[in-house]
Amino acid sequence: MLILEDQPDLAALFTLQLQALGWCVDQVGTDAEAVEAASSQPPDAIIIDTLIPASEGQPLVDRIRAGLAGRPCRLIISTIYEPSDFAGIDVDAVLALPHHRAALEYALLTS
Repeated sequence: MLILEDQPDLAALFTLQLQALGWCVDQVGTDAEAVEAASSQPPDAIIIDTLIPASEGQPLVDRIRAGLAGRPCRLIISTIYEPSDFAGIDVDAVLALPHHRAALEYALLTS
């Protein structure tokens, strides 16, 4: 699991929740680091913070998917906005913040 989150407290919360669910977790703080990580060591899933400076929804998702080169990876948007605001973005799930661990688990398991 890769977490793209620039807020240390939220990254730590995701890490604790994901580790409790049995995931191995890596964290990055920029969109460039996320694209590099997806290219070099593709994770099973990526949680993408929508408030990362300089990141822009679909273009960032497109760069990550290109880095994955067709390998399966679940992409999840983490946001304080309404999930419906991301209806046009090609991701597997949208996780509204604040969230409960059950919502995170659901986002990881549903298609």
